[in-house]
Amino acid sequence: MVRKGVAVLAVSLVLAGCSSQGPSNGQIYGTAGGAALGAGIGRVVGHYTLNATLVGAAAGAVIGLAAGTYLDQPAQEKHARATIQAAEDGKDVAWSTEKGSKGSVTAIGQQFSDRAGRSCRPLKQDVTVNGEQSARDVTACKAADGTWIVTDFQPEKAD
Repeated sequence: MVRKGVAVLAVSLVLAGCSSQGPSNGQIYGTAGGAALGAGIGRVVGHYTLNATLVGAAAGAVIGLAAGTYLDQPAQEKHARATIQAAEDGKDVAWSTEKGSKGSVTAIGQQFSDRAGRSCRPLKQDVTVNGEQSARDVTACKAADGTWIVTDFQPEKAD
């Protein structure tokens, strides 16, 4: 029975590796943890039957993979940092991850004050994730508490 549990875990880890760039740490740990937890729950709920244990492990692996994918976001973090840096400095900022995601944020206009008195700067964000490219123009405005708010529209400039 232990060998079958190990086999389920191995299959779950293989499924986590089906992405084009290989699994991330979040995907691996999420899948393994989900499979182990799901197997335990399936075993108890199914009154210690093998089938219930296997179904629980498979369901747990799928849920764990989804959770690991959602929580593992280095590209989003680097993109956010680049946006803040470009908004503050007005200089182009490029970023990349070990998994091949990359992007850049470019200041496309001069800093200005909006009607609310916030310091704003128009930016262009370019991103490539899993081979898919996207670009958008945004405006970043610095709030009174020092945080940057990024919007798809440009606020009206102060007179």
